[in-house]
Amino acid sequence: MENSLKNIFEIETKIENKKLCFFFKSQKVDVTELRMTKFIHDMKQVVNTMYSKQIKKVCFIFDLNKLHIPSNFIQIKEFSEMLKSYEALLTEKLQFTIIINKNNVFYIFFNLFKKYYNPVKPLYLCKTEEEAIICLQDENKRSEFPNIQTLI
Repeated sequence: MENSLKNIFEIETKIENKKLCFFFKSQKVDVTELRMTKFIHDMKQVVNTMYSKQIKKVCFIFDLNKLHIPSNFIQIKEFSEMLKSYEALLTEKLQFTIIINKNNVFYIFFNLFKKYYNPVKPLYLCKTEEEAIICLQDENKRSEFPNIQTLI
């Protein structure tokens, strides 16, 4: 039996077009309260790295295709409050966020999320990882992807 807690997201970093990109790739696990608490902790660590003076531009890419949206949304408020506490830093350094999701169920989740947090930068919706890379690298084509903030 494995003793470690499986994460909701595998987090990777890459440099793309002079931006530090954090890729959050959902794992096929249930979103439990303990896993969500760990993700919020991990997300705080990610955002705290943005305080480094060497980091000027950041992008978040969330691949939600394997995410099982939980029936209990209690911790969405906690996640939203954590993001609000970093609003000045996110406004300064976050360029945009990309959400990868093939399923429209995400709209329901995001609608609830927006009740607690109003994103400070654009949120683009892509269906595949390939689309996300185009959105990330090509500023002209980025405008062709739906901006979730204007859809809901």
